[in-house]
Amino acid sequence: MTTGLALLVLVTGAPVRAESVVRIGVARDADAELLAAAHATALQNGVRIEPVRFADGARAGAALAAGRVDASIAQHAPALARVRGPGGALVPVAHTVTYPTGFYSRTAARLAALPVGATVALPADAQELGRALLLMHQYGLVRLDTAAGLQPGLPDIRANPRRLKFRLLAQPRLASALADHALVALPFDAAAAAGLAPARDAIGMEDARVPFASVLAVRAPDREAAWVAATVRSLQSGPVKAFILARFNDSVRRPW
Repeated sequence: MTTGLALLVLVTGAPVRAESVVRIGVARDADAELLAAAHATALQNGVRIEPVRFADGARAGAALAAGRVDASIAQHAPALARVRGPGGALVPVAHTVTYPTGFYSRTAARLAALPVGATVALPADAQELGRALLLMHQYGLVRLDTAAGLQPGLPDIRANPRRLKFRLLAQPRLASALADHALVALPFDAAAAAGLAPARDAIGMEDARVPFASVLAVRAPDREAAWVAATVRSLQSGPVKAFILARFNDSVRRPW
C-alpha cells in the first residue's frame, strides 16, 4: 500500500528515576498482554507500567486527553488525530502492534478465485469500511480515488473490474455473513470473536506497516518526558518482540 503514516515522534530523554508509574489505557485483552510482556523490561528501564482497561479505544483516548491516564495503546494514529484535550492534541510516539483487517471466504481459497459479480460484505462503520476498501485497492479488487485519503467510501470506487457487489453490515453481523457472501471483510476483533485468526484463516490481510497500526500515545506536553522514552524502549524490546511472535503467530503483527 502506498499510503503511509507520517513519521512518528522520535523520543529521547534523560534517565528515568526508579519506578515512575505509567498508567496506560488498553481496550483489548491483547493490549494488556502486551504490557505484561513488557513489564520486567520496563522495571529495568525505571518505569512501572500499569494497564487501565476501557471498553473501547475512544474511551481510552478521552481518558488520556483528560489526564486520567498517562498514555494509551488502544488506538491507531488516524483515530487518535481526532482526539484533543485541555492540553492540546494527543501525539503518537511509537508503534505497538497491528490488529489486521482480513478477507475471509468459505467458497474461495484465494482472492484471485473470487467470481465476477460476487457479493462482498463490508463493515458499515465508516472508518472500518474505509480500511476494508483500502485493502481491496491494495489487492487490485477495486481502484479508489486517491483523493479519498484514509477513509474512502463506496462512491470513491473508480474501477471495479470484477463487477463486485457490496453490502454494508454492522460489525456484529459480519461473521455470520460468511454463510451467504463470497467474501467478507472482518476487522480483527470481529474475526477473533468468531474464532478466526487472520494468519490462519484469511485469504488476504493487512501488512504490519499500514497507517492503522496501533500506537503508544501521550499528551503533547509529555512527548519529551524521560518516562515516555523508557516506555517506548520497553514496548519495543526483545522480550516483547518474542512475545508477539510466540503468542499471535503473525495474526497480530509488529510494525517496528
